[in-house]
Amino acid sequence: TNFYEAFKLLCEMYTNFDEKRSCCTNCLQNANKFVNKYKEMNQNSVITSNNSYAQLLSTLLNDYNNFKNYCTSKGDKCKVYPELPTIEQMQASEQSSIQSSMQSSTQTSEQRSGHSSVKTSAQTSEVTSSSSSIGNKLFTVLSIFGAIAFFLGISYKYSLFGRRKRSQKQYLREKIKNIKKRMNH
Repeated sequence: TNFYEAFKLLCEMYTNFDEKRSCCTNCLQNANKFVNKYKEMNQNSVITSNNSYAQLLSTLLNDYNNFKNYCTSKGDKCKVYPELPTIEQMQASEQSSIQSSMQSSTQTSEQRSGHSSVKTSAQTSEVTSSSSSIGNKLFTVLSIFGAIAFFLGISYKYSLFGRRKRSQKQYLREKIKNIKKRMNH
């Protein structure tokens, strides 16, 4: 329900944005609510430790930043939209807690924290804009289908010409046999 509320607030910001006003107060109120909800989810260890939830958080961050850019490009003079903590700031707090646990733990827990820092760095590489990642996936899928269609077309044409050649060879063999039979009799 936390993610639903956050996405709902983000959608309300987009729909309530009025280009004619110099500073959209409804958007500003929703932005403050959104930032509070985001920070609440960001501090929840259940959410930040789950890779899927962390990806949703990064999507929320990117979409909120895209909204701020959209507002400024449409002439919104209100520059006081609250800032969200970036992914690096969230990871820095996670890494500092990992380092403190490494100092007080044994060799096995050091291996676990090394695994979790790898997981944290993997989350960084997965942070992209939701629209560009969808575009990349769509391009990849369409390219694959195009390549499959191309190779199926080539194989179909080859099979047609291959059958014709085989049938022509068979016809010529029979014709040669008939000629040889006539010559022998």
